Amino acid sequence: MAQSRKERLARQRDRQRALRAASKSRRTPSRDDIARTLLHFAITKNLSEERRERLEELQHQIVAALVRQGFDEREAEIVWDALVDKYQSGWSFQLKRHLSKDDDLDADEADADS
Repeated sequence: MAQSRKERLARQRDRQRALRAASKSRRTPSRDDIARTLLHFAITKNLSEERRERLEELQHQIVAALVRQGFDEREAEIVWDALVDKYQSGWSFQLKRHLSKDDDLDADEADADS
């Protein structure tokens, strides 16, 4: 008997929920966590070493990649500039509090406290 779409989606949700829980318990970084860390490093390192040209080159490459994905070029530049401005003003890396070794809160509990 063929499974219904609703049943298949329910099993897929359960499987994804289990995978996320396992990744959380193992403290496995996601692709987005690595990308966020890389971007932080690239911006702060270039700012601290006053490599403005390299930072602009990085901006052009990232904006071009975003445009190829369908994003608006000007909007991507605005977001990039705002991000770099935040780092220049002393904005620090945003840690994920629920990963703190001292914090035993569930991520859902941490979100509820915010």
